[in-house]
Amino acid sequence: MAKGGFVQALKDAVVIEKPRINAQVTFDKKLIMDIFLLMVGGTCTGLQGAVNGAMSIHVNGGFSAWLSFAFGSVLLFIFFMIDTRGGKTINWKNSLKTAPWWSWFGGIPGAA
Repeated sequence: MAKGGFVQALKDAVVIEKPRINAQVTFDKKLIMDIFLLMVGGTCTGLQGAVNGAMSIHVNGGFSAWLSFAFGSVLLFIFFMIDTRGGKTINWKNSLKTAPWWSWFGGIPGAA
């Protein structure tokens, strides 16, 4: 992301990602996989509200939301560890120096 503040980050967020170069997967297979993952992600996003609503009938509404986010966090942590080989592929010092301070708080709107 280019330096330019929060407004520039919003503009950059709507730019379509360029295809990643991978010699093992052709663009056609990658495109099909991307479309499939988008459909799964959209379905899961729609299901989350229904599942939380059904769970809140049986337990406190706040607990059902917490439980949903807890399971999601565990799943994301597992994916993160696999994707980054335990965080070894991330240049943490460079990330801390170059990322804007407000970008580290991106999860707050998602939790709200």
